[in-house]
Amino acid sequence: MARFSVAYASSEGRTRVVVDHLADALRQHGHQVTVDDVGTPSAAEALPAADAVVVAGSIHGGRMQPRLIRFASMHGVALSERPSALMIVSMSAASSEAAVRARQHEYLATFLANTPWRPDVVEFVAGALRPAALGPLRRVQAARVARHVGVDPKGEVDFTDWGSVARFAQSLARWFPRVGVPIRAPGRQEPMRPEPLRW
Repeated sequence: MARFSVAYASSEGRTRVVVDHLADALRQHGHQVTVDDVGTPSAAEALPAADAVVVAGSIHGGRMQPRLIRFASMHGVALSERPSALMIVSMSAASSEAAVRARQHEYLATFLANTPWRPDVVEFVAGALRPAALGPLRRVQAARVARHVGVDPKGEVDFTDWGSVARFAQSLARWFPRVGVPIRAPGRQEPMRPEPLRW
């Protein structure tokens, strides 16, 4: 059994929903999991005792949440000292267009350029379209993305592939093949390149 710390930033609640599913899946694999908002002291306090860390956030206006960037910047060393993963929740992840996916890599590169942390794994997860929960500017941005993925920008659509979230949890659980014996996550590269990223 390993101890996972899951730290997240959620602007409209969707990332928290995805993180809860991930945490439940990790628990089903026999691991202990704490889930904390990156803006709370408990998120930083959980790091020293963690065998592995998952940090999750979403893309808004072409960048990750500022508080998520601050958390990764302040705790980059602690995050890099243990197996770690970054989960990015975005409606764009539902698109099959190469240009849309390329922009996701650009957003990721911007995030990494502003923090000392280099996650072992990056997972892009499709979010949900909920226009009624958005302000005017975000509604316009969401409508643009909705047109890219071919759905009605005025309706509510759940794009999240929950099976993919469960498989991601399974891949994280494999970092600890024997009870209490952590291993280094495979595939770490310095600097991190787009090729190894999961889609």
